[in-house]
Order: sequence, then structure tokens, then C-alpha cells
Amino acid sequence: MLYCPKCQVLCEDQCPLCGSRYLLDPQEEDPVRLATAENPQAGQLEQLLQARSIPYEKRAALSAGTQQAFNFYVPFCRSEEGKQAAAVVFPSTPTVSTPDAEQKDKADKPRTYRVKGEEFEVMPRKKRIFWRAFSVVLFLLLIFIVVFVTDQAAGWVKGLFS
Repeated sequence: MLYCPKCQVLCEDQCPLCGSRYLLDPQEEDPVRLATAENPQAGQLEQLLQARSIPYEKRAALSAGTQQAFNFYVPFCRSEEGKQAAAVVFPSTPTVSTPDAEQKDKADKPRTYRVKGEEFEVMPRKKRIFWRAFSVVLFLLLIFIVVFVTDQAAGWVKGLFS
């Protein structure tokens, strides 16, 4: 299993939450998202983790429901024990796809930016590389044309005096 440092989830080849392929081997102390639970189940999971002496972190999660939701994190070295505890509270597979409430602002990258009152879109990396390379080729072509025209003009002036 690999670890997404941004979303703090275990995954195989791509993060299921953010789609990142920048994955690392998890360290023992890395927090791993265990589950997302709303109030009644969150209390049960919290009591069960405390009873089993599993260290955990409880963070507020974005919730579409009427009750407040929480994301639970356990250290990677205790993630299997945490999964067993979560299996007691959640008969089916617990959800881990709800982002933390405070990280929502960080995750939203601006799609546009302003310079002197004008608004521009953020250009994807491949498109930016293409336009930079295209600009270099046009610049070299411009230099070639200027040198060629200057050479022709110098030949013409030289022909006038010979």
C-alpha cells in the first residue's frame, strides 16, 4: 500500500480523493484516514478506539447530512487495529471520501488570477511548455529573418559602391 500525503489515505496507484499519483511509502507515525462518521457512530467509534488504546485524531469533516461528520485518523502502524474497530461500528465498509472541513480551502486552487484588472485562466503545465517552446522557435526565426535581411541590405549597399 502507498500513502497520499495530501489526503492521508492508503491507496494502490492513485489517490481516490484527489487523483494524485504522488504517493509515498507510509511511515509508522503517518496519520491514515480510518473513516468518516456522523454524530452517533462517531461517538461509538471514538469510545471503541479509546477502549482499545488506539491513538487517533478526530477532525471535523464536510457533511451533506443534517448531523456533523468527523474524519478519524490513526497512525499507520495501528491502522489494522483501527480498521478492526471501525468494522465493529460500521457493518459495511466505512466511507473515507469526505474531505476535512479546514482543508477544503487549501484544496481549492484558483482557476483564474488577476493582473492589473485583467482576468486570466491558469494554464496547464503541458500547454505552458508548448507555448514556451513555440515562442523560442518564433524568436529564433525572427533573428534569422533579421540577419538575412541585414545581409541582403549590406550586399545591396556594397553593390552600389563597386
